Amino acid sequence: MTTNNYDDNSGVSLRQAMTLLRRLTSGRPSNPGRWEVMESHPAGQHSQFSERFLQILWNERHLAPDLRCQDGRSLKVVSPGVWNVGRGPDFSQAALLFDNRLTAGDVEIHRRTSDWNRHGHSQDEAYANVILHVVWDDDGPPPRPGMATLVLQGNLHPAWQKLLWEMEDACYPYCRQVPAGACALRWALSDDARLREILTAAGLARFTAKGIRLARLAAEHGVDQALYETVFECLGYKNNRVPFRRLAEAVDLETLRRLRDDDDRQALLFGTAGLLPDPTCQPVLPAWLETVRNFWDRWWALGATRLELPWDRAMTRPYNSPCRRLAAGFAWLRQTDFAPAAWLRQRSRTAASAKALRQALTLDLPDDSLWRTCRDFGHLIRPPAALLGKSRCLDIMANVFLPYLAAMLELAPSSAEASTAEAERVRQTFLLLPPAQGNRLLTEAAHRFLTPPSRARELLKTCCQQQGLMDIYQNFCLALDHNCELCPFVSAEKNAASD
Repeated sequence: MTTNNYDDNSGVSLRQAMTLLRRLTSGRPSNPGRWEVMESHPAGQHSQFSERFLQILWNERHLAPDLRCQDGRSLKVVSPGVWNVGRGPDFSQAALLFDNRLTAGDVEIHRRTSDWNRHGHSQDEAYANVILHVVWDDDGPPPRPGMATLVLQGNLHPAWQKLLWEMEDACYPYCRQVPAGACALRWALSDDARLREILTAAGLARFTAKGIRLARLAAEHGVDQALYETVFECLGYKNNRVPFRRLAEAVDLETLRRLRDDDDRQALLFGTAGLLPDPTCQPVLPAWLETVRNFWDRWWALGATRLELPWDRAMTRPYNSPCRRLAAGFAWLRQTDFAPAAWLRQRSRTAASAKALRQALTLDLPDDSLWRTCRDFGHLIRPPAALLGKSRCLDIMANVFLPYLAAMLELAPSSAEASTAEAERVRQTFLLLPPAQGNRLLTEAAHRFLTPPSRARELLKTCCQQQGLMDIYQNFCLALDHNCELCPFVSAEKNAASD
């Protein structure tokens, strides 16, 4: 942990700090991911920093030397914990001394004490190991007996305001986890147009590699099964990719085709996945009760076995729950009449332009099912939402549909089948896709190569360029364990300098 050298005489009042912050942020648009300051409320509420900024204060340990919790216990921070960039408590594996007694656990940070219940943490098992609740305003009792509360007001180091000049919270926590690489200077000196050329070439290489992978799967399992497994894997996103693929492998497409109707197919998928509740002992919403009983009876009649799949529910948003994603996957299979390869080729052949092909490959799933309002068979979500958002549909198109079509057209035996115009249309569709939703790999890559990392917002204009940045980071930085001495990029720079 970095030790900050503070000037003990550099104290500043809260009012002065707020004035400074307003001066710094005046004229700036309110962008998600940047810290901001809430103005004083007419009703008399205290001015507050954003939750993100409070997390940074905790992470940097800009704390007074003598801390005391609201219950009177003294507090010393041995380790603030590991910043959690996913769902769950803000910091995990913290080590704290309460009255000189060492305690390990998680730390959650909010603006107010009441935010704990407002955010639904009381019913969330992921927060069961929280040992300290760090807040700016203490406006209520502790979330549960024995949990300590630390109020940051009055417990910050006098020179904490120096933090305002040192960093931008959009870089956190990645800027401490992923330092700039040895090639970052070369990236900084290159203009955007040149870098986009490089990233587009790398993105196309990644696009081709994905197509080759799909072609190999198709040769091994058949084209329909390969698409089925890969789409389901994509539906799992980062937390549930493995269980979705295992489910698609266990309940193969040929088995689904042989069943008598869609109720049997859904019963088999949900039952085998372990996502079908037992209505005799588990909560089921009234709207689902008849359906669940029907599925349960059918699943038992099919004689199927439940798989022990490692579903990650704690780190998955309610709108992306395994049940909703499985319902989306089945809706897509039904839309293709359980023949995804033929469905894809028909849409590709009939599209007259890249724009038309993108529209044809955008998943248009039924929007009137119960799943719009449900997380699973026993819980509602609000507000209602489509089974798949636009960003997930774009990801499936970029990572599955278009690479598959490109590979199949490349490998087709006859010129009539492998239409040059159709292949170029597929390629252009990929090149014109807008930027996709960000992910951890993309954020780490931006911090490795770009100075400042916020340059990515202006540099990455297409999904292809995003894919290119991730491809370079994955195949060089990660493959070489961030050892810049072994990297061809850095070696080429050194050779050019010596020449």
